[in-house]
Amino acid sequence: MTSSKDGLLTYQLIAGCSAILYSSIVLLILLTPLYYLEGVVKGFISFSFYQLKMGDTLINLPELERAISLSMPITLNSLFLLLLGLSSVAYWIYRRHSPVLARLMFPTSMATVFSTTFFYMTHTVYILKVVESLAGEYVVTNSAGILILGEVILKSSPLADMMNSPIPLLSLSILNAVLSTMWISRIYTKLSP
Repeated sequence: MTSSKDGLLTYQLIAGCSAILYSSIVLLILLTPLYYLEGVVKGFISFSFYQLKMGDTLINLPELERAISLSMPITLNSLFLLLLGLSSVAYWIYRRHSPVLARLMFPTSMATVFSTTFFYMTHTVYILKVVESLAGEYVVTNSAGILILGEVILKSSPLADMMNSPIPLLSLSILNAVLSTMWISRIYTKLSP
């Protein structure tokens, strides 16, 4: 009986640590600025919020508002997964196995595979297109002639560079889903006669 409990505790620890790692990375990407703009347009852009100014005027962009609303389910899923991962590790510290945590972590981890894909699509379709359209030189033509306002310089954070390829984060989400599946299947194997 002890070895069976030790095996379940090992699965619980590994799945919990994987959940903490994945959800921490996703929350970090969601909650920190990915792009900084300097020049005519100043400010920053992240998944969860943005602030862009041209002079003293705040700029509101519908694409970024959509990205914020689309990132809310991903944020909630990641927060819940982080809570489950922390609870799993805490239970492991006290040498207690929790099948309820496994039953909650399984669908949440499966949802991370879809939310990671959705995460990259939101970045590509909304945020990246806005960032690319904002960078460059601003020229205005009016009745007085051509007025060159200046240039917008784009700086990306290392987290934005991580968003260039979906493979690392998608691989981590699949690994997380596999580990939670192994944990729940181990529980049901022990319950079957």
